[in-house]
Amino acid sequence: MKGTFRHAADLLTGVRLLATLPLVVFVLEERYESAFWLFVVAGATDIADGLVARWVNQPTTLGAFLDPVADKVFLGSMFVVLGIGAAIPLWLVAIVIFRDAAIGAGTIALRLRLRQFRVEPLVAGKLCTLAQMLCIGFVLGALAHYVEERAFVDIAIYGALAMTIASGIAYLGTAYRLQGSAPAT
Repeated sequence: MKGTFRHAADLLTGVRLLATLPLVVFVLEERYESAFWLFVVAGATDIADGLVARWVNQPTTLGAFLDPVADKVFLGSMFVVLGIGAAIPLWLVAIVIFRDAAIGAGTIALRLRLRQFRVEPLVAGKLCTLAQMLCIGFVLGALAHYVEERAFVDIAIYGALAMTIASGIAYLGTAYRLQGSAPAT
């Protein structure tokens, strides 16, 4: 039975990736209620794909690549579009995008240098993704008038900031340790 679900996690990740464009359109058209509910469903696929992947315990090469890419595209697009609309501070958008770009560039550099290097998500990275999803969810909820207290949005914004910086530092430390363990060339 588990074999039947081997690619279910990849499918859920693909759904999250495909939801990005309609979400951006909803926000740009100020259809915040639709954006909120689509975001909730798409965000739930991030939890579901991880649960399915662990249950099946047969990771796919596609999933290992697609899941972090889907997270970056999904969340990065939402931060940018909400930043452009002034719903999220542009400084937070810049920090989120910088962290993701730095992790991507660092991964490529390590792969070129170490060759036998496997990208493993850190707990700090998973917590960062959660904090960023909560931030986007609260902002969309406020725009859709589901969240009345601005304090909840502010806490979510600063929580996303803290976790983005903390996870960036954690990935930098991991890269530094891996770089130090690399054979001299």
